[in-house]
Order: sequence, then C-alpha cells, then structure tokens
Amino acid sequence: MPTKKPSPALDLKNVRHEIDLIDDAIQDLLMKRTELVVEVAAAKARAASVAGQGSFIAFRPDREADVLRRLASRQEGRLPLKVVFRLFREIIATMTRIQGPFRVDVFGADNMLAYWDLARSYYGSSTPMDLHDNAREVLRRADQDPSVVGILPEPGNYAGGDWWPALAMSGTQNGGGAARVVARLPFLEIAGEDDASTALVVTQAAYEPTGDDTSLLVVSASGDVSEAAIAARVKATGFVAKRIGVAQTKDGGASRHNLFAVESYVAADDPRVAALTAEGPAEAAVVIGGYANPVKRERDGEE
Repeated sequence: MPTKKPSPALDLKNVRHEIDLIDDAIQDLLMKRTELVVEVAAAKARAASVAGQGSFIAFRPDREADVLRRLASRQEGRLPLKVVFRLFREIIATMTRIQGPFRVDVFGADNMLAYWDLARSYYGSSTPMDLHDNAREVLRRADQDPSVVGILPEPGNYAGGDWWPALAMSGTQNGGGAARVVARLPFLEIAGEDDASTALVVTQAAYEPTGDDTSLLVVSASGDVSEAAIAARVKATGFVAKRIGVAQTKDGGASRHNLFAVESYVAADDPRVAALTAEGPAEAAVVIGGYANPVKRERDGEE
C-alpha cells in the first residue's frame, strides 16, 4: 500500500513550528546571558570597591573584538556576517548598559549621517546618543565622563581639522584618567566596499591587546624638523609604522605632530616610546591608544 505523503501545508506548518522553537530557545539564551552579565557586573563592582574605586568601566573593546572574531571564525551559510555582527553588537551594547551608565557622543559636522549610522550600528538602537559639530566637545565629554564613548572621524577625513593632537598634548597614558582611542569602526570590511566611512572610538576604557592590533603613536617636534627625519627615527627605534597624519598646533611646546599607525600593540610604557626622545629630533612621543584590526572578507553571505 503506497505511503501517503504529507501535504505541503502540513510541511510548512512543521517547519514554522521548528522556527518558533528556535526563536524561543534564542530568547531563553538571551535571558540567561543577561543573568550572567548581572553577575559579572556585581563581581566588577566588588572588585572596584576593594580597590578603593567608586565605579568601574563596563566597556571592554578588547573583549568585544574577541567575541566578534570568534563568531566570524564559525560563521557558515547564507546568513551575512554583517547581519550577525549587527545582532551581536545590539546585544553587547545592551549588556554594557545593564552593567552601568553608557552613552555615545558623535561628531557630525561633516558626513553626519554616516557617523551617526556607524554609532547606531555598533552601539545599539536604544543607547543614548548626542550629535556634536565640534570634535573638541566630543573629546571633552569623553575625557571627563568614563561612561561616554566618542565617535570621531579617522584623521584627515573631514575638513574641520584633525582632533588627535589634543590626545597627545594631554599626555594620554594607558591606565590613566584621560580618554584614548580604543577601537575603529567598522569592525567588518568587505572587499569592494572601500567607500564606507570609517571612525575611531575614544573613551576612558583601556586599550588592551587582542593579538591583532594597530597602535597609534604621536611623535612631536618644534622648529624645522623634517617629516622624513621623524619617520627615520621611528623606524630606527624599532617600530613598523606608517604615517597617517600631520598637524600643527599653537598651544605652546612642540608644535608639529606626526601620527603613526604602528603594526601590533604598543603599551604606553614601551621603552621604545621613551627612546624616541632620548636624542633628537623628537621632543615628545606618546601612544594615544589603538584598536583591534577589523575582520576582512572577500564576500558576505546571501549567495
């Protein structure tokens, strides 16, 4: 006797039921993840209290980079990695706010929508955000409030002048109280999408190594010191670096600043940084932070 085949409608009903079960499981896991984050926040608060600190910074860009890289390494199928990152960025931002105050200040005098969209994509649809037309204002807020994350254009990408010398002149150090660069957006680069806007993230969170990083080093001098002489000194000191910006200031002290992107993580107390000024031509050198290098893909799902 021939076996009766189930109707297409019944097959569809069963598939939809399986999808509902998966959705329920996802929600259950998210609720469990939230419970664990609350436990983590309590442990951090206890550790801060023991250390005599009134609060802790929940934002951990190094941990976020590790999470996204791990997800990228196991992603398969037609679901775009870009979508996976967006979903988890929303989750991560929400979990950060659960642990403590967290807000974003965005510079938007030039290409306003692009930077605002980057901030929303990476720091959540409901995270408090403000838009500013002055980069120094974004820096001031990040420098004074540990709960603030500032979004600023990469050097040279807007007409209003570069903002990064302010970090160098403030003497930023890892572990200090001042803001520093800790991340770069976007964290996923797809071949053929080179016209996408890029930004740097400035906050008081620590810049910590992830195993694949770029550090930002500012070397300053006054007088008629050539850029070539500064670059030669950086190379001779042992850094593998590329100059990505030059700026001048009139606030006293060294007036010409060279910004280098250094391959690998460089701590603020790296002896090579001090060696840069041991003998001319540099007068000052400081690490203003850095970022985990982005995940790169030739294509992204939906094929």
